[in-house]
Parts: sequence; structure tokens; C-alpha cells
Amino acid sequence: MNTPPTITESQPPRLFPTLVSGFNTVANNIWLIAIPVVLDGALWLGPKLRLDQLILPQLSLLSKSLLQAQGADFQSTLDSMQKMWVQFFTHFNLATLIRTFPIGVPTFLSRETVVDSPITNTPQYQVPSLGNAFLILLALVIIGFFLGSLYFNSLAQATAKSKEKVNFEKLLFQFGQSIAMALILLVVVMILAFPAMMLLSAILFINVQLADFALLLGIFAVLWLVMPLVFSPHGIFVINQKAFPSMMLSMRMIRYFLPGTGMFVITAAVISEGLNMVWSIPDATSWLLTISIFGHAFIVTALLAASFIYYREGLRWMQETIQHMSTPMSKPV
Repeated sequence: MNTPPTITESQPPRLFPTLVSGFNTVANNIWLIAIPVVLDGALWLGPKLRLDQLILPQLSLLSKSLLQAQGADFQSTLDSMQKMWVQFFTHFNLATLIRTFPIGVPTFLSRETVVDSPITNTPQYQVPSLGNAFLILLALVIIGFFLGSLYFNSLAQATAKSKEKVNFEKLLFQFGQSIAMALILLVVVMILAFPAMMLLSAILFINVQLADFALLLGIFAVLWLVMPLVFSPHGIFVINQKAFPSMMLSMRMIRYFLPGTGMFVITAAVISEGLNMVWSIPDATSWLLTISIFGHAFIVTALLAASFIYYREGLRWMQETIQHMSTPMSKPV
């Protein structure tokens, strides 16, 4: 008689124990917050890259052309748009685009329009041309992906049971796959965005209220599509997968084996966004913002560490479940 296989006693990853493990990991390896702290410090106290003198005159000329084409009835709308653009570009620092997606260093000041600092006469450079702006942007994106790869690699190593030394060749591979994943997502967004905007414009032409409802449905559809991809970066850094296979593994894992991932993501987002309201209290000219920078770096790094732990446990759970399902059970005698 065949001996029936032993049913695995393992469980899928649990929400709160995983979050606690993430915070413990960062508390025991506090150096993990170094990259976001240093990057935020550079964005806060370092030189600012401005675009207002380059962009605002062009927008003013565009507004005049639109006014001539549309007539005086369009004046109030153009004035509102002009004020919005002036407010944006006078507080915009091009260097904040060093924060790359989906793999990058989570900086607090990349989401805040901060051009002031406690240091008087902080250097501010006006980018002279669109060509220079493009080259600076390209350099920032490359640096951002490299720092993001180093940061995610550190988190993957810190959450692993067996510690490994930093492998520069592996890091370069992960850096390349990070860029590849961003390009894949960009192409997908461009493919989906055009027909979606055309459809929304057609609905808006028919009925404004119907367009609002369609926009709400579109947001839910985007969330439904994005949620299975939430662990796409993790496969690159945990099991050294290429970008596309890592995305497919994330979809398979969440769709079939980890349906509770949504609650984990929502909980992490609530913690992060809730505390961001606290971190935003100090003014940019106050040294108290240092507390916000360190606090934000610790919380976000802990949540990302928890996501790596959740991914590792989920991967183990999926592998054991598949193995159990593929092992034939013995027939009763």
C-alpha cells in the first residue's frame, strides 16, 4: 500500500505578523534607511533645478494663441490654467524626478513641492533649454533606477534567511531589468490610455454625469489590473527573474494563491499615507523637517521590507501548494 503524502502544515502569509516582521527587520538593520534619507537630504538642502523661466514664457505664448482662436469667452479658463501652471513651475524642482517607478527610492520630498530650506541662498539653477532639460532628466532617471535597484537589493538581502555579499554583476542585471520593467509598463499604459481617452471623450460629449461614472469605473478597472502586478519588482530581486517573467509570476501568485494581498496593500497604503500627513506638518524652512525625513524613510522602508517577507512567504506557500496538488493521493484499500 502506498503511503499518502504528508499534507503541508504551512500557511499563507498573514497580514499583521508580516508587518511586524518588516518593522523588526528595519529596526535591526537601520542602515537600510540610509539611501532614502541621503536622497531626501540632497533634495532638501542641495541645489534646485528650475524650469519656470524656460517653460512659463512658452505657456504664455500658447495661452495667447488659444485666446485668439477661442475668443474672449475662453479668457477666464485660460487665466485659471495660467495661475495653476505658474504655481506648479515656481515650486517645481526637476531633481525630484530622480524618484523612479516602479523600482526606485521612496523619497518624501519627491511628492512635496519644496524649493525652500533652512539654508539661506540655496543654489538654484535655471535649465537653459529643452535639450538640456531632456539630458538632465535622462541622467536623473538612470541614477534613480540604479539607486532604486541598490535599495531593493538591500531589502531583498535583509529579508533573506541566508545572507549573501553584494554581487555587482547581479546588481547590474537587476538594474537592467528594472528599466526593462518600467519600459514594459510604459508601453502597456500608452496602448491602453489612447482608446480609454477616446472613449471617455465620446461619453463626455454625450453626457457629463455619464462621463463621471465612466471615469469611476475606469479607476476601478485600473486598480483591478494593477493589483496583480504589485509584486512584479520582487521577483527580480528575490529570485533573479527577468522583468516579464517576474510580472507573470506576480499575477499568477496573487490571482490564484494570495487573494488576501489586496488587504496587505491597502493596510500598507493607509499606514504610509496617514503618516505622510504627519510628516508634512513641519515647514520646509524648519530643521524639524529632518524628523519627517527620517520618519518617512523608516516607515516606508519597513513597509517595503514587509512586502518582501510577504512575497517570500507567498512564494513558498504557492510552491508547496502546487507540489501537494501534483502529488497523487493513495487510494483507500
